[in-house]
Amino acid sequence: MLVSCNSHLPKVGEPLMCAFSQGEYRERTSRLRQQMTERGIDALLILNEGNMNYLTGYAGYSDYVPQLALVCQDEEDPWLILREMDIVAAEATSYLPQSRILSYPEKYIGSGQLTAWKPISDLVRERSKSSRIGVELSGKMLGVKGHAALSKSFGVSEFIDADGMVSTLKAIKSPAELTYMEQAGKIVDKAMQVGRIAISVGARECDVAATISHALHAGTPEFPGSASRGFAMNVGSPANAVHLAWTDEKYKMGCQTILELGAFRHRYCSALSRTVFLGEPTARSRHVHQACLDGFLAAFDAIRPGVKSDDVERAFRHEFEPRGVRKESRIGYSIGIDWTDGGPSIQHGDETVLHANMTFHLIIGIFEKTDGYIFSETIRVTDSGAKSLSNMSRDLLVNC
Repeated sequence: MLVSCNSHLPKVGEPLMCAFSQGEYRERTSRLRQQMTERGIDALLILNEGNMNYLTGYAGYSDYVPQLALVCQDEEDPWLILREMDIVAAEATSYLPQSRILSYPEKYIGSGQLTAWKPISDLVRERSKSSRIGVELSGKMLGVKGHAALSKSFGVSEFIDADGMVSTLKAIKSPAELTYMEQAGKIVDKAMQVGRIAISVGARECDVAATISHALHAGTPEFPGSASRGFAMNVGSPANAVHLAWTDEKYKMGCQTILELGAFRHRYCSALSRTVFLGEPTARSRHVHQACLDGFLAAFDAIRPGVKSDDVERAFRHEFEPRGVRKESRIGYSIGIDWTDGGPSIQHGDETVLHANMTFHLIIGIFEKTDGYIFSETIRVTDSGAKSLSNMSRDLLVNC
């Protein structure tokens, strides 16, 4: 699946590789330029790192400093504009030639007086004189000061809000993208299984987490894991706190563990969540599990091309709400590069029509004062309905 990129460059160590063919990257940019025409955008500044990866293959984790991909309406390929230190990583992972990978000096990093958005805007201006500029305004490193610096450099008071443009393209996955996500699905299944087995009386939470982390990164003999964005692991009685990590405490009988894991292949994620009980669950916990599972299955069965996200959420509510368990959060979201990929959500009011090869993290999470539970799988929309990327058991998980 991996293809050689930038073979014209001098090779140091391993061959230069990127995740997709030059043709697939260019096809993505072509579709984006069509959107730009519809929106009246001549130059588009892509600040989201996952979107930069989607368009160019650049695989660095460097979004703690200003950087972007520039797409010009009249050019086939984007430009990458990065800090100088990141140039080698871009040459190693992007399909772009060296001539389209630009940098600004290191003196702009960590400076209280200088802003990197000034040299970045100068590099953009050299390639587009248009005032019809689109910007991903929610970009991580832009902020109020960055926006002001760009506005001053470009001489415009307002940019065209380009948030969501690339996410629209990312929603429907290509066969190659689906392959990576299916491979990640096998990895996350393995990590969940070894994590569940490691939970026992006297075990340290951190050691269970280390076991899971090793499985996520080692992957399987066929598919090694890629760099991880982390995972959530909360232990309690009940475990009703969301988005927390493990502690240095030891396991005791009677607690439960919420595991929300994500495995990655070339930045493409498959997520999986389960709740593990150490000792006999209470009657209430069993009730919550069954309510969540039945609601999940109702939503799963409702997924098919042509229905709306809101229809899927309604099917879930019809089955779940009579059970007397409170849940106000959404039940799913588009998943792909770097986990959440900015696409549609499965929630009330989302009118997005589902299409084949969309992928969602279908997640039923309960985080209330007296109830804690999580159950999820990554699913693909197929012509005949939903297909899970997990083979993990859906039974109540109890360790004795």
